[in-house]
Amino acid sequence: MKKAVKAVVAASLMCAYGCATSPVAFKESSVPVPPQGYTVVGSDVSGSCDQIYVFGLGGSLTTSQQHKAYKDAISQAHGADALVGMCIDESMFWCPPFFVTRIMRVTGTPVKFNPPAK
Repeated sequence: MKKAVKAVVAASLMCAYGCATSPVAFKESSVPVPPQGYTVVGSDVSGSCDQIYVFGLGGSLTTSQQHKAYKDAISQAHGADALVGMCIDESMFWCPPFFVTRIMRVTGTPVKFNPPAK
């Protein structure tokens, strides 16, 4: 009987782990675009921020995590003022009750704002 219970618990845990990716948001730009427009300064860049929960303890992916991922992405585009066509998505891997890993990823096109017309 004890072996059967252990087998059911082990099978349940094995079936409970998994992974998923889901879109969180799409934004036209990371900041309002000024009337004078912008110039694209490079190809798409991507940044990420991850969070690990162990036995249910850990932080949460909030706006501050999105901001960290954004800063990681824009740091790869030297001289860029903002990102346009931003896509924000989240990936998860879980194996309850032991741990959960969540990754927030921001991808966008780096731009530099044009100087105001005189």
